[in-house]
Amino acid sequence: MHCAEDPGTHAPDRRGYDEPPMSSPAQPVRITVQLRHELPDGTWHIDWMLARHGQAEREQPLVTFRVPARVDELQAGGAVIDAERIADHRPAFLRYEGPISRGRGEVKRVCQGEIRSWIERAEGWDLEVAWCDSAGGKRRQRLRLRRHEDHRWSVQAGA
Repeated sequence: MHCAEDPGTHAPDRRGYDEPPMSSPAQPVRITVQLRHELPDGTWHIDWMLARHGQAEREQPLVTFRVPARVDELQAGGAVIDAERIADHRPAFLRYEGPISRGRGEVKRVCQGEIRSWIERAEGWDLEVAWCDSAGGKRRQRLRLRRHEDHRWSVQAGA
């Protein structure tokens, strides 16, 4: 993955997948993006999307969370943020920026990276992500995602 990919030019629609991601040490690197979703009422949130599979499997849906702040800006051992698991999104969102269909606002990519490790545990997932920085380099971050009731999760950066 390149740290400065061009966004796509067409608006994908949302789909409702709800199966857990697979994890295997032999899987290729998976992509993650954070999109700032500006709603028509002026509010916004981050849609954080994680590819379950490598780039060769572009048709697989993206695990998607709605979070109140950028995940890549969380400090190790710092604050825990809430995350709501929402409907999985189409892989076109890895490249898309622009208006969302049916007047649901606009999205702008604010960060992208590569998921280097994805370990599934009974209580949630442990990830290691290499986030792209503005200079084209990468910054590694460990993340703990913990499953709570319903579609609620929490995210914290690890040491």
